[in-house]
Amino acid sequence: MAEQKLPKLTTRVRFPSPAPFFPPMTRYLRYVLIIFTALTILLLALILYIAAIFDPNAYKAEVIQLVKEKKQRELKLDGNIKLTFFPRVGIRISHLALSEHESDVEFAAAETVLVSLAVLPLLRKRLELDGITITGLKANLIRFKDGRLNIHNLIARSEEPEQFELDVGQLLVKKSMLILSDKVSGRHFTLRNIDLEANRIDRSSGSKSGVIRRKTELAFLVNQPAQPEINLSSKLKFTVLLDVGKQSYAVEGMSVKSTGEIEGINNLVVNSSGGFSAKFDPDPAAAEFAVQNFLFDMAGSINGHNFDINVHAPGLSVVGQTIFGDPITVLGNATGTAGKGSGKFAVAGMSGSLSDFASGLTFELEAAKEDFTVQATFVSPLSGSLTALQFNLSDLTGMIRASSAAMPDWIAGSLTGSASVDAMSRKAQAYLTAQLAGSDMVAKLAASGSGQPGLNFEVDIDQLDLDRFSPLERRPEKGAKPMEAAIASGEWLDLSLLNELNAEGSIRIGLLKAGDSRATGVKLDIISN
Repeated sequence: MAEQKLPKLTTRVRFPSPAPFFPPMTRYLRYVLIIFTALTILLLALILYIAAIFDPNAYKAEVIQLVKEKKQRELKLDGNIKLTFFPRVGIRISHLALSEHESDVEFAAAETVLVSLAVLPLLRKRLELDGITITGLKANLIRFKDGRLNIHNLIARSEEPEQFELDVGQLLVKKSMLILSDKVSGRHFTLRNIDLEANRIDRSSGSKSGVIRRKTELAFLVNQPAQPEINLSSKLKFTVLLDVGKQSYAVEGMSVKSTGEIEGINNLVVNSSGGFSAKFDPDPAAAEFAVQNFLFDMAGSINGHNFDINVHAPGLSVVGQTIFGDPITVLGNATGTAGKGSGKFAVAGMSGSLSDFASGLTFELEAAKEDFTVQATFVSPLSGSLTALQFNLSDLTGMIRASSAAMPDWIAGSLTGSASVDAMSRKAQAYLTAQLAGSDMVAKLAASGSGQPGLNFEVDIDQLDLDRFSPLERRPEKGAKPMEAAIASGEWLDLSLLNELNAEGSIRIGLLKAGDSRATGVKLDIISN
């Protein structure tokens, strides 16, 4: 029997194919990474190539000649010019100096200047600097007698069309000094240890007229070589808004803090804060200025007398020449060996124009020396010109009272008149009529912040009873010493308040009474140091 062959059985088992090591999207990412790596290597190679073959120092002569042709100034580049590639592409210049206009006198010099450049905006013909860092700057700013500044030709707008629009992202100034010289007043100031940081916050994209917001912080120390006592340390913070297309600017959120000494004021501390904004425009009618909840505090000491001043302006706006605002309050306090005093100015809502405004003024004063006290209140319409710094009180009315324990009824009464102040020329004058201490008085006053004397006065009094100016226990009885002795003794009138006041004037009295004595046509000439 033949052997039968069984049919061959074949079994196929299929296993799922393993997942690829990279899914499709990851594979594409791998290609991107490879391309990016290649481009990075090529870019680094290009940078190394440029650094190897390009020497920016070879262009010094051309740059110096260009500055001389365009600005008529001598540029010195004594240090090396180096290319920088990290963290940004830029140029570092060391030991450079610039002369005055058409002169070899040095205007400014700097230890180093680092300029970092944004490359992509160049394709849009936009020169965008990531940042400018200036270290060790020393500059001289001069105002000549004709009002010109020595930087006039540097900031003047060129008549030639600019091929590139310039924008700076960050400006840093470190360890710098600025010397200010005013040929008009003859004053010289030095700003030392200047540290400035200005950062662009944002810019609207795609438009040349986009608004740039720039936050700025500035710190410096001020002194005056001719007056060593002037030594002021200041810090400023503010945000600037630039509208390049409209050529308009605004400043907001300004705060200032200063400490030190200046102009005979010791321990000076100044703080200000609040909403501040300004818009400048080539057309004066379109200019705007506004203050919102502005606070200003100043404290210090003068000749041992401490003082503090507080100013609060809730709201003030100027549009063109038109001005309007809320009431402004000024509070002041002073203390010293001679006594203490406090005052309050309140300026009512203001309206009108910068050259002709109208408002109202209220002034309250309270002063004390030992047990002697003075209280006064004055009210008047206020008008004038802010541009000329002239102020007029056309209808002044007031109440005044002065007394002590020994002289409870020394002075009490009312007054009327007018007064004016010219702050530009530092002069003031007043004409007053008063009914005080049972007397009718007329006074003419003139004060000057410069020249001698500081105060001139003429006072006419119809009648004056000296008894009411003497302490109760020292008042003469009937048959007391004659008038001449009373006047010569000086006990009836205390002029110690004039010790620290440079004053000169006269007092004319129609009828002078003291005890049982009478005198007519009395004139007193007073001169104080």
